[in-house]
Parts: sequence; structure tokens; C-alpha cells
Amino acid sequence: MRVVELFCGAGGMSLGLREAGCDVVAAYDAWPVAVENYNRNLGVDHSKVADLGDLLGIVPDLLKLAPDMIAGGPPCQDYSSAGGREEAENARLTLAFALIVASVRPRWFLMENVTGAAKSATWAQARAVLKRAGYGLTESKIDASRYGVPQSRRRFFVIGRQGERDGFLASAIAAAASAQPMTIRDLFGATTPVAVYFPSTSEARRSIWSPDEPAPTIRERSIRPLPESYKPHPDDAALVENGFVYSRPVRAGRGVRSVDEPFPTVTRTTWERPTSRYLSSPHPADPVAASETAVLTVPQISRIQGFPMWWEWRASAKRDVLQMIANAVPAPVACAIGSAILDREAGKTVPAIEGRFFHWLVRRGRSRQSAWNTKSLAGRARHLLGGRTFEVPALELAALESLDEFRAMKKNAQSDLRQALRLLSEYQSEGRQRRRKIQRTPPIEIHPLAEAA
Repeated sequence: MRVVELFCGAGGMSLGLREAGCDVVAAYDAWPVAVENYNRNLGVDHSKVADLGDLLGIVPDLLKLAPDMIAGGPPCQDYSSAGGREEAENARLTLAFALIVASVRPRWFLMENVTGAAKSATWAQARAVLKRAGYGLTESKIDASRYGVPQSRRRFFVIGRQGERDGFLASAIAAAASAQPMTIRDLFGATTPVAVYFPSTSEARRSIWSPDEPAPTIRERSIRPLPESYKPHPDDAALVENGFVYSRPVRAGRGVRSVDEPFPTVTRTTWERPTSRYLSSPHPADPVAASETAVLTVPQISRIQGFPMWWEWRASAKRDVLQMIANAVPAPVACAIGSAILDREAGKTVPAIEGRFFHWLVRRGRSRQSAWNTKSLAGRARHLLGGRTFEVPALELAALESLDEFRAMKKNAQSDLRQALRLLSEYQSEGRQRRRKIQRTPPIEIHPLAEAA
């Protein structure tokens, strides 16, 4: 899958998408320092400095690239709880992202932002643009600690695919989450007895895993005892031995965390030590005094954000390095979502039949056995369609009827599958109508930027 990333920053999302198996062919960002770090660390020269608010300047280039997917995380400051939450110039770039997608029309798009963006007026405008362009949307709020990084970073992800029903990838995104959150100890406590050693095939991947998280792909002779010669970095060992770490809190939150829980969201000020004001008036839930906690190094903050140990940061100011780290989409999170997209593209997964479809069928007069059979047949039809769903029911039936495997079936089996899909479509349509009545959102006024485009 050919991918172009917008608002790429230093390359966290591109790194993750590459690890998932995507071919990232171009990337753009307005910050030259971030673009320089992107190209150096990813070993490419395709990241360029660009004003992504200039649609006439960027869209023609993207049309030439003909990407299968456009990905990106538009600036979040206007939505962030750490900012003023006033939608201004940065928020307009979310609308610019949608307009670029609607103009280039890739099969897929992937957008990331803070959770506050989900209820913003700008996202409502951008969402309307994307729906009019024919995209089905999956809107998910995820916790990064369930997707491979020891950080309780909640973010809003939107995945779009041409012609799909809304929510088409929600079950796959949920299935990619680990049962337990990843902790600081899981990342840095490599020599603890609970660590498991899976020798990696690349220096870009870690070799030490906790038994409380999903293992990497198992290969021949891949499970081995932790080598006696393996030694963690002294800073990592000191962190685990101390057992507690401080992170400058946002909006009167807790400052001290145990290494047996996820780190809070990484910000530009994460490295700062507690102020005298915080030391004199600590959060009541702090397990120890902030003055007794370990000091995080920049490399440790970088790894908590999902960057590999070999990643090299270059900037004239430490503030810029921390800003690049904080702005990034953690690579393991991008890898998990990218893998879900690629698996669906390849037909390896199908959407779960969510909600109370079975009970809806029973209420309509079907026996319980008939309802179970119909639900099962709807699932079989989705498998035959390779996981595709269709916003237009007639197109869904037409796609099913075009399949050789369907044509080879007996007439009554074909009829049963058609009927199951029709009923599932009717059930989903009623559900959307109920949700619209509850939400009762006012009409959307498109921003002048959209009209100009």
C-alpha cells in the first residue's frame, strides 16, 4: 500500500506504518527541523517542507503520487487540554487535511488527533467533507498503553475507506488492543524475572517483552532464555530500581507514577523536575514525594514515545527535541493500526456483527434458531466479501453476486445469503436513524477554506 503522510513531524507514524508493511513514498511537514530528523533517521529523502494549508500547492503533487492511503496528524494545539481549546489557525489544518483527502481520493485515509478534536466544530466540518467524498468512517478513541507503548496517551483516530459503512474497522481496532496496559517496567525492566527474551530480527525492534502483553511473531528458535550477558542501560536500571518517576502534570493532575503503571502523556515539559510549588503542595495521590523520584533522560522519553533506541535526535535546542518527541504518533500504535488496515485490505479480517442483531431478528418474529442462522449467514457473507462493507446495500449485494464462490452455490444458499445481508443492512440503517435522533446535531456550515477549495 503506497502511503503519503501529511504533518509527518519527525517520523513516528511513518516508522510504524513501515513496520506494518506499508510503503511510505512521501511525507510533508512545515517544520524544517522535524523534516531533517525524519529523513536522517528513516534513511530517505522524500520528506519535504511544505505549507499544507496551501491546497493548490500540495494537491497537484499528491495527485501525481497517486497514493493508496493518506495519513497524518494535523496540529492538535487548538483542541488539546494543555492548550486554550480555541479553534483557530491550527484547527483549520484539520479541515485542510479533509479537503486534501477529498481532492486526491485515495482508497484509505488515516488521521490522528487529541480526543478533544472529536467534538470540535472543525472536525464536524471536516467529517461532512469526507462523507460527501464517499468515505465510510471508523472513529476510535484509543489508549496507547494498550497498543505497545507504556504511556496512557489517549488519542482520536479516524480511518476512512471509500464506499464503506461507518464503523467498518472498529472491531479490528479493538481486537488489536492488549488485555493489559503496558507499564514503564515492561519497557525498562528488562532484567526482572518476568521479562521474556525474543531475539529481534532488526535493531529497530526490541527483544525484551513482558508476559502481560502480546508476543511478537514467533519464528524458529525465537524463544530463548534471557542471556546472562544482557545488561540494561544504567539509566534504565536506575529508573526501575527507584520505582517511581515524575512527570510535570497537566491541569492539576498527579505528578508521580510508579514504574508498574503507564507513564502519562508525553509532553514537551516531561523532562522537567518538580518545581518548588509542586514540592510544597504535591498531589494527594502521589505514592512518594516527587523529590525522591528518578529523573527521566531524553532517550528514555523518546523510547516511551515509541522511538527505537537507535533513533538519533538533532536540534540546536533541547526544547525542539522534546517538541518533536511529544508531537509524534508512537510508532507501535501506528504499526498496530496500519496492520489492521492492511489485514482488512487483504481480506484477512471481517467486521464483527455488533449490537443486538440477534435480538432484533427475534423481535421481528423469527425463532431463536432462525435468528442464529441468519446472523451466521450474514457473517459468512462478510467473509465472502473479504471484509468489505458497503454504504449502499444494492452495491453490497451486487459485489456478493459477482463472486465466483457465490455463483457456484445452490440457488437456495444464494437466496439465504442475500436475505441475511438485506436484514443486517436494515438493522444497521435503523440503528443509524436512532443515533441521529439522539444526537440532533445542527446543520454544518462549511468553512470558507472549504468553499475556496
